[in-house]
Amino acid sequence: MNKLSTILCFLLPLTLASGGPQEETQSSIQSKISSSQDKKTVRAMRTNEPVYIDGNLTENIWYQADQKFDFTQYQPQNGEIPNENTMFLVFYDENKHLEIVYLNFLVQSSIPIGRGISSSSALCVAIFKTLNDFFNIGYSDKHIALLAQKVERNYIGVSGGIMDQMVSSIGIHGKAFFLDCLTLKYELIDLPNNYCFELVDSEVQRDNRKSAYNERHDQLKKAEEILNVENLGSVKIDQLNKNKIDDLLIYKRALHVVTENQRTKDAKNFMLKQDMKQFGHLMNLSHLSYSKDFEASTEDVDLLTKRSIESGALGCRLTGGGFGGFTVSLIAKKDYEQWYNNMRKYYSKDKFFKV
Repeated sequence: MNKLSTILCFLLPLTLASGGPQEETQSSIQSKISSSQDKKTVRAMRTNEPVYIDGNLTENIWYQADQKFDFTQYQPQNGEIPNENTMFLVFYDENKHLEIVYLNFLVQSSIPIGRGISSSSALCVAIFKTLNDFFNIGYSDKHIALLAQKVERNYIGVSGGIMDQMVSSIGIHGKAFFLDCLTLKYELIDLPNNYCFELVDSEVQRDNRKSAYNERHDQLKKAEEILNVENLGSVKIDQLNKNKIDDLLIYKRALHVVTENQRTKDAKNFMLKQDMKQFGHLMNLSHLSYSKDFEASTEDVDLLTKRSIESGALGCRLTGGGFGGFTVSLIAKKDYEQWYNNMRKYYSKDKFFKV
């Protein structure tokens, strides 16, 4: 699904959001902040080395200032990989009245990086929520999601939408998140108790800046030009077929978005009826469309989804922007042990993440 051009998206909180307003997700990025009496302007740095805090070994990432740095003057150069500085730049751009103080961040995360489960969005949202609370700004969760999107679009260079950021900022564990990406209206829907979702890592590293993600965005914009619409999410299948698109590649890209929109609406209705068999069927159709029409899957991911369904999953599809990363499977709890044992024939224990 193209997150920019699609009006409606149906996202489960298994995106590992950074925590909603009522309850944090089980797998999340949390951020804590402390300040120093030293009022110098500084740069936060990341370390991948083990960190000892109060004598205890931790796997957390510790952002600590080590040199003078003025975020208000920070301008990323061409080719520079944006880092924590861009989050501060976006935040201070809207809050120029704030005095820049010495800040230390402790970030706790159980989200694998570069696997298509919104680790970057969750990190941005967590940092912005922490800054919002620390400086008592009063931003809404929706506005924080928009700030996080600004980081990815303006500095990371990914032409993504708002879905990941919204569910990271607002999503609640145990509920599905139904979102209109144009109006940002959303619904939180209870998940059935007798089914579960599980993530499986394909081990295919992904990077939206280097993948064909932005290329897909441009192809969809081309389809919008041909159809003379502002957003493909407003197009119905009969309208798409009535307005001939001669370029087969562009047509396939548009076909994915149009049909995925309808699947999203249908998925919501099936979940409300707790008809998870049909919900799973839509997951399978979604992945097929991602693979054949949008061509955002890989051979490894296609094989993983095939094995999951053959092992007993009702549905399985890739997550995120595609081109590697995780899949998500829907399994009846009564069939979980059999599904898991079958899948363990192909994938090691550390590749499974239960939601």
